[in-house]
Amino acid sequence: MKTALMPLAVRLQLAAADMRARASDAWLHRHDEDGVDEAVTKMIWLAVGIVVALAATAFFTTKFNQAKDSVPNPVAP
Repeated sequence: MKTALMPLAVRLQLAAADMRARASDAWLHRHDEDGVDEAVTKMIWLAVGIVVALAATAFFTTKFNQAKDSVPNPVAP
């Protein structure tokens, strides 16, 4: 069967079925790795988490200092 002659709807259904089959196969075999690649992935996620934490800390420290600077000194009249 030539794919050029198939209607678009049929090709889309075949592509969706193929993606579902690949996704379910990947889900079933998600624990089959030996753990070597998993360590690299965990290190990457750890580095991303550290960068996000540092960026959030810098952002909130800046906002706190801006808010602190805009509060007037409490002086008795």
